[in-house]
This record gives sequence, structure tokens and C-alpha cells, in this order.
Amino acid sequence: MTLRRPWTWLALAGISGGGALRHAWPSWPTLIPACTIRRFTGLHCPGCGGTRCALKLLDGDVAGALAMNAAVTLIALVFSGVIAAGVWQEWKGGSGRVFPSWLAWSLTGFVVAFGLVRNLPWWPFTLLVPQ
Repeated sequence: MTLRRPWTWLALAGISGGGALRHAWPSWPTLIPACTIRRFTGLHCPGCGGTRCALKLLDGDVAGALAMNAAVTLIALVFSGVIAAGVWQEWKGGSGRVFPSWLAWSLTGFVVAFGLVRNLPWWPFTLLVPQ
């Protein structure tokens, strides 16, 4: 079998490696520095809480991941679907684009809007700040 989309298998290997690292060395998150943008500007960037969110997802705690960073959680779910579709197409021998350009533009707009909305100081938006 010739691999037409090696990135799908590389993505699966990366996810598996992250899970293995989390299981083998549970204290490694203490080595990750704080967000530089938050430290210098006082604003929450779209990625603030993303590392803690990824760790919660690796632990299987989706509710905790949503509390850390809702955008990273939703994007991780979208990319999981894209990876699954790529592996399925690779397995079945299909061709075509797995990640269409409209999805890339939609995700980009979502990240920009999320970065703006999570810094609004009113009640429903303060729920988007990392806990």
C-alpha cells in the first residue's frame, strides 16, 4: 500500500506520542512557561489555556478542556474529524481534499472572533477566560 497522505499517519503518531508522554511523565506541564502575550498586555490571546486544554483532552476530561479554552477544544474536535476522514480515505483508496479551504478560512475567522470576544469584561464572555 502506497501512502498518498502521510500527514494523516503523522498526526495519529503525534497524538499517540502526546498521550504516551502524558502517561509516562505526568509532571511535564510544570515546565511550560506562562503566556507571553498575557504577561505583557494583560489580554487573553486565543491560545491562552490551550496547553492545559490539551492536557485535559489527553486525560479525557472534555468539560475541563472547555473550561480552559473552548476554541482549542472545538478545533481539536474538528481536526480529529479531519484526521479520521483522511485515514478513512487512505484506507478506502479514495482521493480528494480532506481539509477544504472554506474550513480553513472558517477556523481562522473563528479564532480571531474568539480572541476578541474572550476579552470582553461582561458576564457571558467572562466564561471564556481560562479557569
